[in-house]
Amino acid sequence: FTSLSSSLPEGVVLHQDLFRQENFIRAGLGNVERALLDGTILVIIVLIIFLMNVRMTMITLVAIPLSILVTAIVFKSFGLSVNVMTLGGIAVAVGELVDDAIVDVENIFRRLRLWMIGGKKESREGVILSSSMEVRNSIVYATALVAIVFLPVFFLPGIEGRLLISLGTAYLVSVAASMVVALTVVPVLSALFLNDKSLEKHQQETKIVQKIKQRITPWIYWCIYNVKKLIAVVVVAILITAGMYFFAGKEGIPPFNEGSLVVMLFLPPGTALSTTNDYVIRLQKELLEVKGIRQVSNIAGRAVADPHGGSPNSSEVQIALKPGFEGERDRIMHDIQMVLDRFEGADFSLGQPITHRVEMLLSGVRAPIVVKVFGDNPSDMENAAKQVLSELQKQPGIKNPRIQQNTVVPEFRIYVDRNRLAEYGVSSGQVANDLEMGLMGDKFGQVRLGPSSINVVARYDAESKGSMASLRDLSLPSMEVGSLGNAGDIRIEGGLNSVDHEGGKRVLVVSANYQGKDVVGAVGNAKTALESQKLPVGVTLSFEGNYKSQKESSRRLALVFAVGIVMIFGVLYYAFKSMSIVLLIMTNIPTVFIGGMIGVWLTGGSVNLAHLVGFISLAGIVSRNGIMLIGQSLSLVQKEGLPFAPETIVRATLDRVVPVLITSLVTSLALIPLMIGGGEPGKEMLQPLATVIFGGLISSTIISLFLTPALFYCFGKKAATETKGETSSGF
Repeated sequence: FTSLSSSLPEGVVLHQDLFRQENFIRAGLGNVERALLDGTILVIIVLIIFLMNVRMTMITLVAIPLSILVTAIVFKSFGLSVNVMTLGGIAVAVGELVDDAIVDVENIFRRLRLWMIGGKKESREGVILSSSMEVRNSIVYATALVAIVFLPVFFLPGIEGRLLISLGTAYLVSVAASMVVALTVVPVLSALFLNDKSLEKHQQETKIVQKIKQRITPWIYWCIYNVKKLIAVVVVAILITAGMYFFAGKEGIPPFNEGSLVVMLFLPPGTALSTTNDYVIRLQKELLEVKGIRQVSNIAGRAVADPHGGSPNSSEVQIALKPGFEGERDRIMHDIQMVLDRFEGADFSLGQPITHRVEMLLSGVRAPIVVKVFGDNPSDMENAAKQVLSELQKQPGIKNPRIQQNTVVPEFRIYVDRNRLAEYGVSSGQVANDLEMGLMGDKFGQVRLGPSSINVVARYDAESKGSMASLRDLSLPSMEVGSLGNAGDIRIEGGLNSVDHEGGKRVLVVSANYQGKDVVGAVGNAKTALESQKLPVGVTLSFEGNYKSQKESSRRLALVFAVGIVMIFGVLYYAFKSMSIVLLIMTNIPTVFIGGMIGVWLTGGSVNLAHLVGFISLAGIVSRNGIMLIGQSLSLVQKEGLPFAPETIVRATLDRVVPVLITSLVTSLALIPLMIGGGEPGKEMLQPLATVIFGGLISSTIISLFLTPALFYCFGKKAATETKGETSSGF
């Protein structure tokens, strides 16, 4: 920048930080890194409180650095980049990285404690091996469920697929690595560090664990004997939260918080560049009065050869926010909109630079709401576009609706005379090429002026194309002795300033911004109203932008969820060889909607694609609890010969209450840093994902501790007897 600044003309100032995508990237990476660190600290705190054993805590925590190290090695080996989404995948999984280790080391420690009390009849290594083998299948199948329910997400197309693949890859690799650590490293470390001396200090469970078991035991018995009442309460809660989902607002990809904004301005076609510039300068002064805005600049008119160039009547206003105001983006955008509403005579589009590029990829238009009017008759298309505009204006939250500017403007039309051209031995195509070169310019080299390289472009001078007479006198290289006037007739006629085609059809675009929480509902209401109206013959409408993206992505994710449920069923049936046991375990899945939707409601009330991905991932995570609870009940009945009775079911639940609670708590509490400051850069996709997982995991864990044993006692006796010795899982 220093060398460039020194070569600029006097009075020209170079601003280095007006819009730098680097700032957004660095802020996002920093926020996610801090969330990952804070989540790890919360995991440590939970382990210390529940285990109250330094050696067990350290053995468990080994899973975090080893899993992250394996993930880094895998990414390096396959040439994958580390970005906000991959770091986010690890941050979401950081609590789960210790889940398998917790289950393993807790069971080993519990068995070693019983081994000491029983007189040490077996070798220490034998007890550790058998203890690890006892829960090994639970660990493997639980991790498999987490993985398979996420795998279909990798087949999602589009922008949402690109984002989720990065997150999902880091998430699955780290979770798989944690499983390997739990199955290999944890038993070895337990044999090395859980010696007699450490066991003597912890012959009893911690006071908090004893207190929890004392409190929940009578409630488990009550649920077993009152299972119908419990089922009714849970079903009603699920139905209520399902209703919350259907009535909630719907959005697509959560908007990024880029730290900068952009206003697209459109004055009537034909407006002079000087007029546009004066208008924008007045707008800039007003925008600088908005609290939180640091700097405003504009680009009005560009070189004709610029592929991204705008017309003289349009301008792109770049707005940079002050540091520390990123979290007030919605308020700032609202204040900017109030400023825009005071300026008449222009159309506006308010958004963010990167978001605008995403919108361009979705619909080809820099706006979240896009309705394309297709037809053959320009007049009919214009009338239909006005109908669309009228309905969009009625919807709350929709801002700046505008019709693509199509105005009749004077233009020179050249009607070539092929007979005359034949006399000169040229074609109409050669004439068109000559005009394109002369009017648009033809680059044929560069010259060096100090440190700068200047393009050398040949074109007609401005006076040559300013009047009818000067156009007639233009010389054409392909016509050695002739001018443009000899090639045909030149007339001044009216024509549309812009004619766009898509798929071989004429298209007229109606676009708008949205400020609110239900863009799908707003556009859907307008669409419903338009469907009841009569459109001109031959005119069709296509609703695109965020509306179309959200609808298509929701359908794909629903299919992904259905495939995931089928795959979960298949894995569980392979493990238990019992339809009833599989269905009992899967009853935990609907309970995630209770806490998940409460979390959505508390954080804004609208459902976006990140929320849906959170619900999908929960289907695999919460199945772990059912596997551990029912698996332990089967073990007591089938292997230890205990009767199928309420006492046995309660004992199995109490045996597994510690790993169930700890794994759920570390997984959910580790997400709190991602949930706090959801508007910060880097957390836009992660905050709604973490919110759903947090709420769904809390509700499903609490319910499963009471509902699963009650349902198993009510419906599992036959399955426990018939599957004895037949399950491939070894439960």
